[in-house]
Amino acid sequence: MLKTRNLFIFIVIYILSFIAIKGNINIFYPYYYLKDLIYFPVLASSKEVELDSNMQEGIEMELRKELEELKNLHNIDSTLGEFTKVNAMIIERNKMYWFNTLTINKGKSSGIKEDMAVITGKGLLGRISKVGNNTSEVKLITTNDVNHKISVMIKTNDNLVYGILSGYEENNNTLQVISSNKDESIKSGDFVYTSGMGGIFPSGILIGQVLEIIPDKYEVSKVIQVTPSTNIQDLRFVSVLIRE
Repeated sequence: MLKTRNLFIFIVIYILSFIAIKGNINIFYPYYYLKDLIYFPVLASSKEVELDSNMQEGIEMELRKELEELKNLHNIDSTLGEFTKVNAMIIERNKMYWFNTLTINKGKSSGIKEDMAVITGKGLLGRISKVGNNTSEVKLITTNDVNHKISVMIKTNDNLVYGILSGYEENNNTLQVISSNKDESIKSGDFVYTSGMGGIFPSGILIGQVLEIIPDKYEVSKVIQVTPSTNIQDLRFVSVLIRE
């Protein structure tokens, strides 16, 4: 009886070994599987998961960006004393209209109305174009809407030169300001602000800096290329200005 059982065990082991060799199968796989099944919960509970250094760095970088945006929004309070600032988060941005519009998570319930100015901690972003109860659409200063004009002023030396912001060139990331003023004192690096004319945007909100001045061939007006102060590509938080 014992010999028969030993023979049977030997035959079973031989068959399993033959199958494993032919099929390249690890016959100890069930053992390792059961071992992992038993010990993994114990190991997982006794050891912290270690993040890859690149992943950790990426998370920290994103947190630093968000903190910097929020800090900039907070610091701008002192220059806009006559306005209540409603902070909001960007919740939607269509790739087809990336430079035209975006959606924020505040609306009528927060006191927001159409044509209110929208800013970041770096400067002007746009204006409210549509309002829902809890969301709003923002028309960006980089929009290709020909009806979206903004009156601006350029501070050069001790003078102010006025113009109209009337376009955006995506290729070189520049806003286009048209000015009929022949003042030649405008130079690269001069700051461009909202003028306050038109009643939509408060006066003195930074738009950007002059990059280049291109006179037209008739010398009647000039196109002033302006680098936006706000990074339109990378945004999370904004503020809507409500006049008190």
